[in-house]
Amino acid sequence: MVYQYIERTAIPAWGPQHVQPLIAAGTVAGAMDASFSNTSLLEVFQLDDNTDGGGLEAIGKVEANARFQRLAWSTSTDSLGVLAGGLENGDITIWDARKIIDGEDSVLHSSSAHTGSVSGLQFNPFASNLMASGSANGEVFIWDIVNDFKSYSPGPRSQRLDTVTDLCWNQQVQHILATASSSGSLVVWDLRSRREVIALGSVGTIGQGGRPGVAAVEWNPQSATQLVTASSDDNNPVIMLWDLRNAQAPSQTFAGGHQRGILSLSWCHKDSGLLLSSGKDNRTVCWNPDSGDIVGELPPSSNWVYDVQWNQANPNLLSGASFDGRINLYSLSREVEEPEDPFAPQSSSLFAPALSLKKPPKWLARPCGAVFGFGGQLVHFNQTSSLVSITDFVAEPELAQQAQQLESLLESNQAAELCKERVTAADDDKSWQVLQILFEEDARDKLVKFLGFDKDQVKARIQAKPVEKKEKEEEEEAKADGDNPFASSTSLDADADDFFSKPTNVSDLEVAFSGAFRIYDKAKDIRSEDTNGLITRAILLGDIEAAVTLCIEQELFADALILAPYGSPDLAARVQKEYFAKRAQQAPYVRLLHAIVSGDLSDIVVNADLAEWDEVLALLCTYAQGDQFSSLCETLGQRLEKGGDLDNAVLCYLASGNLDKVAGIWIAHQKKSGRHVSGLHSLIEKVSVFRNAVQFVDSGEPPFVLAALYDCYGDYAEFLAAQGLFDIAAKYLDRVPAEYRGNEDSLAVLRNRLALTSDTPWTVVQVGPLTPVQPPVQPPVQPSVQPPVQQQPLVPQQMQQAYGGYPQAYPSAPTTMPAVQHYAPQSLAAYPTAGGFASNIGYQQQQPGVFQPPPPQPLNPASIPTGRTPPPRREDVPWNDPPMMAKPAKRPSQVVSAKPAAIVSPFPQGRDTPPPNQPQQLGGPPRGGFVPNAGKPLPPPPPPPPSSQPMQQPGFVPQPMQQPGFVPQPGFAPQPGFAPQPGFAPQQMMPAQQQQAPQSMRGQVVTASPSRDPVAAAASLAATAAATASAAAKAAGPKYPAGDRTHIPDVWKPTVSGLTAHLSRAKQFGAPNQKRMVEDAERRLNVLFDLMNCDDVKMKDRLAPLFEQLVQAIGAHQFTPALNLQAEIMALNPDITSSIVGVKHLVNVLKTLPM
Repeated sequence: MVYQYIERTAIPAWGPQHVQPLIAAGTVAGAMDASFSNTSLLEVFQLDDNTDGGGLEAIGKVEANARFQRLAWSTSTDSLGVLAGGLENGDITIWDARKIIDGEDSVLHSSSAHTGSVSGLQFNPFASNLMASGSANGEVFIWDIVNDFKSYSPGPRSQRLDTVTDLCWNQQVQHILATASSSGSLVVWDLRSRREVIALGSVGTIGQGGRPGVAAVEWNPQSATQLVTASSDDNNPVIMLWDLRNAQAPSQTFAGGHQRGILSLSWCHKDSGLLLSSGKDNRTVCWNPDSGDIVGELPPSSNWVYDVQWNQANPNLLSGASFDGRINLYSLSREVEEPEDPFAPQSSSLFAPALSLKKPPKWLARPCGAVFGFGGQLVHFNQTSSLVSITDFVAEPELAQQAQQLESLLESNQAAELCKERVTAADDDKSWQVLQILFEEDARDKLVKFLGFDKDQVKARIQAKPVEKKEKEEEEEAKADGDNPFASSTSLDADADDFFSKPTNVSDLEVAFSGAFRIYDKAKDIRSEDTNGLITRAILLGDIEAAVTLCIEQELFADALILAPYGSPDLAARVQKEYFAKRAQQAPYVRLLHAIVSGDLSDIVVNADLAEWDEVLALLCTYAQGDQFSSLCETLGQRLEKGGDLDNAVLCYLASGNLDKVAGIWIAHQKKSGRHVSGLHSLIEKVSVFRNAVQFVDSGEPPFVLAALYDCYGDYAEFLAAQGLFDIAAKYLDRVPAEYRGNEDSLAVLRNRLALTSDTPWTVVQVGPLTPVQPPVQPPVQPSVQPPVQQQPLVPQQMQQAYGGYPQAYPSAPTTMPAVQHYAPQSLAAYPTAGGFASNIGYQQQQPGVFQPPPPQPLNPASIPTGRTPPPRREDVPWNDPPMMAKPAKRPSQVVSAKPAAIVSPFPQGRDTPPPNQPQQLGGPPRGGFVPNAGKPLPPPPPPPPSSQPMQQPGFVPQPMQQPGFVPQPGFAPQPGFAPQPGFAPQQMMPAQQQQAPQSMRGQVVTASPSRDPVAAAASLAATAAATASAAAKAAGPKYPAGDRTHIPDVWKPTVSGLTAHLSRAKQFGAPNQKRMVEDAERRLNVLFDLMNCDDVKMKDRLAPLFEQLVQAIGAHQFTPALNLQAEIMALNPDITSSIVGVKHLVNVLKTLPM
C-alpha cells in the first residue's frame, strides 16, 4: 500500500537506518515545478509510523548550486552518514546528513572534476569511504571521501563508453565495478588491476538514432557474475540478464513488462528473487529474475517513473519517483484500516493496491517452522531443504521412563519396590511410607510402629517395674540391716548357712492360703456384721448377686468381677457397667478399656483430642475388626480434614483404603503446587500404587465419586500419548468408565486416536468357520442351452443373523488349517474392511456334469491388513473428520456377575483381628492384624455366553451354480494337487438381486469375483492349474531345513545379522506387555531368514539394497524411514508380505525403548 509520499520532483536516496527510516530528496534536473523556480534543494525527511498516509515535511534542508542527476547515501556506524550528489553542472558535493538536520553548515567536500553532468554515482558496499562516479565523455572516477577527497581513474578510458548513464558496484567482490553507457555498451572494471575486464555490447537494436543506450545496471546481490541491464529504447524495452561466464549473449531477456523504454532498476539485497523496474510507460514492475516472470506491480503513475529504489536497510519500504511531482513511499507489510462507513467513496488513489507479491519475500517468510502432532511427533521444516521432516520428540524423557517403570512394576506385582525408592527420595512425604506398609504381611503392626509406638519397648518397661521395686526393697533392707547385730555374723557350717539363705519355692498364694483360718465371727450378730462378714454370709448362702451388689457399693470392683461369672448371665455386664461408670474419670485407660470390652471404638474416634490422632489410629490398628477398621479410620480422617490437618488425614484415608478421599486431597495439592506435568505424574503414580496395594475395584457406576480422578486419568493419558506411550495411555484411559461424561469430547477424541494408532496393543481375534443351515431346495434355473440343474440358495436366514443382517454370498467350509491371528485394539471388536469375510475352505471333489469355477486369486497382498496395520479409513467422509466410533450396544448378560465386594480391609496382605471374647492361646489382650487373603485362589471365570452364531457343520460344501451356456467336457477336472489358497473363499454364482456386499471384518481379505464368461472361466482355470503345478513343485519341501543359517548367501548376511541383533535387543529390553509382539516378530523373521537361507527370495537384486538401508535406518533410530522402506519392500515382493510384517512389529517395539 502507499505508505506516505513527498510532494517533490526529486531524486530520492534511502538512509542506512534500520529503524526510524530517513529519506533524502534532491531536486531533479530537467524538470520544472508549477512555480518555475530554479532553486535546487537537498531535503531530508523522516517517515512517521503514526501516520496512515499523507505528505511528509522535511526535517532538514540545504541549497545546492545545481540540480541533481544522482543522489547517494553512505553507511556509517557512529553517525547518520554522508550524502553525495551528482549535479547537472558536473559537480560532486558531499554533505553531512546530521548537520543538514541540525541546520548547520553541512558541506564536507565539493569537486568539479567531471566535464559533464554526473549521471552515475554510488558508494562502495564494502568500504563506505569509496565512491564511484561517471559522467559524459566516458569519465569514470573513484573517490576517497576521507583522504582529502582524492579521485583516480579505474584505468585507461574505454573506447566503448560514451556518456555514462549508470554504474553499480559488485555486491560480492569489492573491487569490481560495472558502468553503463548511452552507446549501448557496458564495461566491467577491475579496480585492483586498474583495467577493463569485459565489455558487453549489442544491448538493444540499432534504430534511426543509432544504438540505444543502457539506462540502468544492477548486480545480482547473491551472485558475483550476474547482472541485469535495462534498455531505454521505446521500440525494445527489455531487461537482459547476463552471466559473465558466458558474455556472448544474455542468458535471459525479460520482455512484455514495459511498453516504452526502461529508466531505472533496483535489485533487492535481502531477496535476490525481487527486481524492480520503472520506465516511460508510467509503470513500476516487480520481476522474478530466476524465472523472468512478473510477480507484482505498483499502481501506475500519471507520468514517467524515472527512479525506483528498495530501502536496502529495511526492504519492507520502497520508493518510486515520477515526473508527476511526487515520490511515493510504499510499505509491503503495512495494512491500511478500512473506513468505518462501508459506503464511503473510495476516490483516493493512496489506498489502491500496491505491490502484491505471489509469495512472501524471504525476509518475511518463515525461516523454519514446527508443530507438534499426536503421539510426540514433531513436524518441522527449514529453508535449507524442501522436505518436511517428522521426528519423534519426547518432551519429558525422565517422566516417560518413570511411567514405563511404573507400568512394568505394576504388571509384575512389584509395586512395593517402587515404594522403597520413593521413600528414600521423598523424606517429607509420609504417604509413600504408609503405601509401603500396605504391602507388608503384618501391615497393622508396622503401621503402629510407624506412628511411633513400640510394643517391645513398652513390654520391656513393664517388665522392668517389678525389678525396680525389688531393688528398692533390697536397698531398704540393706539400710535396715545396719542396726542388725547379726548382719555380719559368721557360721560354722557354710552349707547350712546357704540352705537357710536360699528362698523357698512356695508361692505367695500358697503362703497366703496356708494354715488355719476362720470364715467369720459367729459371736457377732448379723445386724452388727461388717461388710466382709455380710459378703461372707451371702457367699455361703449362694446369694452371689447380693454379694456382688455389696462389693459394688463398697467399690470392691475386683471382688465383684471375680464373683460375677458365678451369678446370672447379665450380672457380669452390670458389674462392668458400674465399674466403668465410677472409674471413667479416675484413669484415662478406663475409657479405652470400655471401648475395647464393648467392641465400640467410635467413642474414642469421635471424642478423642485430635492432637492424639496417632494414638487413636494405633488403637484402631490393634483392636478394630473387619469393616469397622475402614469406617473408623475414615471417620478419623474426616475429623482431621475438617480441622485442616490434611497430611495426617491422608494417612488415615490410606489406612482405610478410601481412594475417593485420598485422591481428592492429592489432586487439590497437585493443583496448588503449580507443577502440572510432574505433579500429575506423581499423583497418578501414588494412586496406581495405592490401587494395587488395596486391590481396589471401581464399580464405574454413577454417581461418579472418582470424577476428579477420571479427569486426571484423561490428562495423564494425553501426556503419555504425547510421549509416544500409546499402550500405557490406553490402559489409563480404560480406567475411565464409558458412561462418564466429564470431558466427553476430549476423551472421545483421545480414544479414537489411540484406537487408530499403530502402537496400540492389538487383541487376538480368532477367525473361525461359520455353520450355515441347509436351506430348502429352490426351483432349478432354466438356461437356454443347458439342461436345468438344481441349485440351493446360499443366503439362509441363519447366515444373515451370523453376519449382522447382511447376506453372505460365499459361505465357508471347515478346514484343518489354524486360524490366523491378527492384532486389534483391546477396546474394539473386529475392524470393518472394504471387502467380504475371509474363510478357511476345504476342497471338495467336483460332481460329475457340474462345472465348479476355479477359486479366485487374492488381491494385492500389500493391501491385506496384517499384523499391526491400522484399520482402513472410510473414503466417503471428509478427510479431516475424526472416525466415527459407535458405542457398543449393551447386551443382556446371561451370567449375572456379582457386584465387586467392598474393600473390608486396606491390608490385603494382613490378617483379620479376632474379637476380644474369643479365647486366646497366649495371654494378654487381643492382638491386631489380618488373615492373609492375597494368596487365596481366585474363583474360576464365568463360562462365556453361548454364541448367537451357528457353527458350521463338518462336511458342509456349498453347491456352485451352473454357468449358463457352458458345457464342461468329459473328463475335465482340476489337476492333481490343486487346492485353493488358505484364507480365500470362492464366491458362488448367484442372481444379481441376491449378491450383496457382506459386512466386513478386520483382518479378512476381499476376494475377486469369478467371471461369468465361460471362456474366461476356462482360461482362469488353466492359469490356476499351471500355478498349481508350480506350487506342487515347491510343496516337495524347502532346500534346507527350517532354522538352518549355514547356507545364507553373502548378499543376505548383513540383513540377517542386523535384524537378528535388533531382535535380540527388543527381546532383552522390551516391556512385558510387548512380549507377544516380539514373539510374533521373531516367528515372522525366522520365516524370512529361512527363505533367505534357501535363496528363495525373488527380486533379491532390488531388495537386498533396500534391506541393508532398512537395517541401517533401524540402527540409527530413524524409525519412520525404516517403516517406509518396509512398505516399499512389501510392495515390490508381495510373496514375503507375512514375513516382512515382522519387521514392522520389531520397529514398533524398538522405538519405545530408551535411546
